[in-house]
Amino acid sequence: MENKKLEPEEEDSAAKVQKLAEKMRFRLKEAMAQRGGSEAFLHWLRSDGKKGA
Repeated sequence: MENKKLEPEEEDSAAKVQKLAEKMRFRLKEAMAQRGGSEAFLHWLRSDGKKGA
């Protein structure tokens, strides 16, 4: 894989994707803490990721 410099627009997109991934991880951890284990993950998926579902 080549190491090319990203264009400013691509860097911004990569940063946005990284932030979204961090938010998803946080919400998944939150759901798992509330409900525990894989059941929390399935519940979170079924609720379409909505807070408080």
